[in-house]
Amino acid sequence: MVQLFLKRTDGAVECINAPATITELRSYVAELEGVEACDLRLSTAAYDLNDDESFDLLENSTLFAHLRLLGGGKKRKKKTYTKPKKIKHKKKKVPKAVFKFYEVKADGTIERLRKDCPSETCGVGTFMAQHKDRRTCGKCGTTFKNP
Repeated sequence: MVQLFLKRTDGAVECINAPATITELRSYVAELEGVEACDLRLSTAAYDLNDDESFDLLENSTLFAHLRLLGGGKKRKKKTYTKPKKIKHKKKKVPKAVFKFYEVKADGTIERLRKDCPSETCGVGTFMAQHKDRRTCGKCGTTFKNP
């Protein structure tokens, strides 16, 4: 016989000599608890012991006795959202956008249509946006008023 520790439903721990099968063990613990064997659950090492399984418990293992509970948690009502979801901004694709920044002259020379940002953090090649009254850099935020 294997010696086991049984933690009962009231929290008390007892040392028992285990019978040969799990069915006999369940009926023995049900007599100790004073409940029916079908309402009692036995578990060890995070899994339940079923009657049809073989008895492969180690010496001095701890068994936990639980009672079956009827019902379950209250069913929750589905949330209804009052505000519609925010639509993300989609960037517009501009075909041949490079033609906004450069112009090819008749003699074959290339002229820049936008002014470069003079800031040291941006460097050459960062163009400034043209507004009706100012020019701004989108990278560093430098702004110049138009004369």
